Amino acid sequence: MTLIDRYIFLEWLRAFALALGATLGLLVIFDMYDNLGDLLDFRAETGEIVRYYFFVLPTLLPHILPVAFLVSLLFSLSNLHGNNEIVAFRSCGASFWQISRSLWIAGLILSGLLLYLNAKIVPWAVESSRQIWDDLEYNYELETQQVRDAGLIFNVAFENPRDGRIWFMNRFNKNTYHGYGVTVSMLNQWNQEYRRIQARECLYNQADQIWTFLQGRELGFAIETGDLESSKPFKTFELNNLVETPPLLLNLEKRAKHLSLFELQTILDYYEGEDNPKAIPFEVRYHSILAGTVICFIIVGLAFPYSVKGVRVNAMVGVSKSTGLFFAYFMVIKLAIMFGEQGHLPPVYAAWIPNISMALFAIYLYSRLK
Repeated sequence: MTLIDRYIFLEWLRAFALALGATLGLLVIFDMYDNLGDLLDFRAETGEIVRYYFFVLPTLLPHILPVAFLVSLLFSLSNLHGNNEIVAFRSCGASFWQISRSLWIAGLILSGLLLYLNAKIVPWAVESSRQIWDDLEYNYELETQQVRDAGLIFNVAFENPRDGRIWFMNRFNKNTYHGYGVTVSMLNQWNQEYRRIQARECLYNQADQIWTFLQGRELGFAIETGDLESSKPFKTFELNNLVETPPLLLNLEKRAKHLSLFELQTILDYYEGEDNPKAIPFEVRYHSILAGTVICFIIVGLAFPYSVKGVRVNAMVGVSKSTGLFFAYFMVIKLAIMFGEQGHLPPVYAAWIPNISMALFAIYLYSRLK
């Protein structure tokens, strides 16, 4: 690394540390404004609150790293431009590549970090922080409500068209995996019901992957007429190794943006081979997380050309142009995701086209530097 590389890298690194710390602090304050009151209402102890925010912090990094990177680049480059240091480097024979390569290396490192965070750290942190929240909420409900009612969600419905099963539960406890008022309809390839299990309660054993139904009936129907052919009461009835697990049922009820990469992958594996419109938002979200890892390269390509070409008397002209392009890029991403979720674009295209297009445009801007 040359002297110029070290100088520019350190100038950027100082600005990046300040921008990252300030942005992260603001987001934590906003999260505390929204959620700290609920945690205190759940009677969370200080250690539990600290643990919760320890897991929340990594989930914020993928959102703020690109913003902090952009702000730090614009700040450091505009200072260099305003102090005529870029001109001094050029007069010494340094090319734009020699001036900017330490920033490209920083972009490469941050892109790798984003990929690692999204693939490994963030899914673990999302699930861990959610588990702490759910445990606190459940324990609070145990203290303030009847034990039977704690952690309940109502009217849970789930369709498995691949295996021909439709589930419905009046109530389901998301903490104990205990359902009430359960109906499981089994359909043939022509969507005709030939079997039904009705039970007062059901339990799921996660270790053995067994659904146990309690106090119910197994009904059989004639395929030709749909008439009831048999009705067998049971005290216990078991179904094992089904695709329908409580985590899958619960995750399908959530919005895609609230799920981790691992949870999205589980849902996409379930829908694999099906042309099911319900899978589209999850697939768009999955690919958009992966496509977002190239954003740091795009930021360098947008920030550097305009920052070093700003008007001499006012370097903020170039900064404003690059900032405007960056926010236009985000608007294009939002529109592409919206079209993808509505089925107008394939999910992979909706996630990658804006990033590839803006990357090519950034390369074009950089190639025009003289």
